[in-house]
Amino acid sequence: MRNRTIAGVAALAAAGALLALPAVPAAAAGTTPVLTIAGTTIPVGVGDSLSAGLVSGTLATMYNPGTTTGVKCTTSTIGGSVSSNPLATGSATASGPVGTLTFSGCTSNVVGVSGVNSLTMSNLPYTLSISDSAGFPVTLSGSIQAVVNLKTLAGNALCTYSSTGGALNGNATNSPAQIAMTNQAFTKLTGPSICFAGISFSAAYGPVTDTTLGGTVFVN
Repeated sequence: MRNRTIAGVAALAAAGALLALPAVPAAAAGTTPVLTIAGTTIPVGVGDSLSAGLVSGTLATMYNPGTTTGVKCTTSTIGGSVSSNPLATGSATASGPVGTLTFSGCTSNVVGVSGVNSLTMSNLPYTLSISDSAGFPVTLSGSIQAVVNLKTLAGNALCTYSSTGGALNGNATNSPAQIAMTNQAFTKLTGPSICFAGISFSAAYGPVTDTTLGGTVFVN
């Protein structure tokens, strides 16, 4: 099976200024694990640490659905480790806990909001699953909650949101090299009226790096 790059751990998602990735020799199905190091058949090991930032030139956004109004962040990092990396069969899944999902450089264009104090994720760790099946589906699951602390004319407003379906879904692509999550729904749990009733989260992360072995991670 032809090796494929993971697009970079969500938004965690996005395109532009991507590294050219080397071709990988074809391998028979079931002889290579789902995740390997770029250009090789070296498997990503169980316990290895993985990390990715936003694809260069892109933003992580939490907007009022159907609009470009809300919060956008220039920096986001996702990281975790590998707990399962089976042989690729066309229907295999690699997975592991995500203990890091951070956002910074956030601003808002909501009327009445003068700044974003913070955007944090609650109830970590989550679980990231990456499948080698058609479309290279990616799922971030768990009790996913986002807490947005807004600076408003009336003081600080704390908006708490929960993933509407209990998971964030996306897809990996080889070209560009990224994992993209687009318009993933969150529902407001608590917060004043300035907090939208729901938000759509979009981000793209890539490339994913195995910080234990050193190198870009491929999906086969």
